[in-house]
Amino acid sequence: MINSPKLVKSVPDASWLPPGSTAEVWVGADIEAPEPAVIVRLLVRRETVSGSQLFCIQTPQGFDIPTVFLGSEGGWRAAADGIAALTSEYLGKAASTRCIGFVRNLVPVPDETYHLPAPLAHVPVFVPRDPSLLPPEDAGTWISASDVPSLLPERHWWPIACEALGWPQG
Repeated sequence: MINSPKLVKSVPDASWLPPGSTAEVWVGADIEAPEPAVIVRLLVRRETVSGSQLFCIQTPQGFDIPTVFLGSEGGWRAAADGIAALTSEYLGKAASTRCIGFVRNLVPVPDETYHLPAPLAHVPVFVPRDPSLLPPEDAGTWISASDVPSLLPERHWWPIACEALGWPQG
């Protein structure tokens, strides 16, 4: 069932965007993935006796959820192609997913440093529809709410993860 997204965070004059731009974070249980999408992310959770855990991978910038950049010299891939690549890589097969939120860049006047579509660019976050699909144990790291302050610095997708996991955003 597709539901309406809800705005949960707005960052006017976001430092990582050109002047006058805004970043917004939207969440929902099953929402239509907005276009144009420039990056897709896969949020995988598991339940343990101590609570929910979030699957992360190590990147040069620290831990992150699995991510694919959709742009290339040949143009932009569809979000569906990117999420299929992520589920194949981390869940062992192309899996049905649902979009649970997205970050939206609102860039009215791009500058020379901004190479994404304007005025809108989106980064949707997907979860597998089948919660029993999990990555192999050696594919990454499972992070608990208590580990977040030391392992996950502020991420743009964090409010979406908190909504999905039932974790506080503070």
